[in-house]
Amino acid sequence: MVDIEDCISWNTVYNNWRDYFYSLHNEEAKNAFNSFFDLQRFCSDESPTLGMPLALAISKSNGEYEVVMGLHTCEQLLDFLQERIPHVEPPSLSNLSPTTYKILERFEATSSSIFQRYQQKAKKKNKSQAKLREAKELSELGRELIHAQKHIFFSIDIEAYELDHSILLEIGWSLYDARANKFLDQHYAIDTYKHLTNGRYVEDQRDKFTFGPTVWCSLKQAFKELRKDLDWAVKRDGGFVLVGHGIDSDIKYLKDQKFLWPKADGSDTLNVEEAAKVATLNTDVIYGASINNLHNPPSLGTTLSILKVDTWNLHNAGNDAHYTLLLLLKLVE
Repeated sequence: MVDIEDCISWNTVYNNWRDYFYSLHNEEAKNAFNSFFDLQRFCSDESPTLGMPLALAISKSNGEYEVVMGLHTCEQLLDFLQERIPHVEPPSLSNLSPTTYKILERFEATSSSIFQRYQQKAKKKNKSQAKLREAKELSELGRELIHAQKHIFFSIDIEAYELDHSILLEIGWSLYDARANKFLDQHYAIDTYKHLTNGRYVEDQRDKFTFGPTVWCSLKQAFKELRKDLDWAVKRDGGFVLVGHGIDSDIKYLKDQKFLWPKADGSDTLNVEEAAKVATLNTDVIYGASINNLHNPPSLGTTLSILKVDTWNLHNAGNDAHYTLLLLLKLVE
């Protein structure tokens, strides 16, 4: 049975009373307050607050995780505080409004480490919730951009040499023109490293591009062709939408190789965040938002399999770029 109770958060109590005692400009009262709430003293054998009943809970109003106490416990705490600082008028409980919480776990403040553990639990859960909210906002942004039918979506994928990630063997990109509802796929294999192949740790699918011919050329030439397509999107629409599944690694590969992104003013930049980029859509994050779990996102292939999207020859840079765009469309449909 789920316990739903009206409680007051520890942080609300502490901050409200701290502001009150600090506003008195009474150094003795201020020091006594700090001493009372020092966790080592608060949970010591000599303190009447040892073993105070608390709980980890989630607010029904805003979804925030908090360490909370019941109103009766709060009243007792104020009595103990008044005993410690008898010469000062105590703060009023009327300034503390109970909020409805779902109780997740009850505990007693029998040591500072136990108290801090639950405070960290609440902090960690709130951080996860914030990331999930951001992920859902990203998902909604992707949906809006696709449905607006105004932009070109660029998915870029790079296959590096498994024994030396500074060596790029392939670069592929897929364009989805939302205006025309058309795909354009490119796959470039770097001829400088034709003698190097993956296969020990990563599948070698370099010769199995499914969506057109593979072009063998230098990395410089491949970057030149990528830049042409990006420039076209910027010229037509004023910017492009960048898409990837775990795209940070691909962006780092490009930065390490000094790839220059186009800016809206016609200049260049090594920093993709300064480029003429409308948004960056991480499909691994958007998928995590769809299942309310951002922990350990599955690979591109696994995600596509979960969503029953048939694939062919993954780990080819051009194919991966194409399937990443298909995944985006599937996620926001």
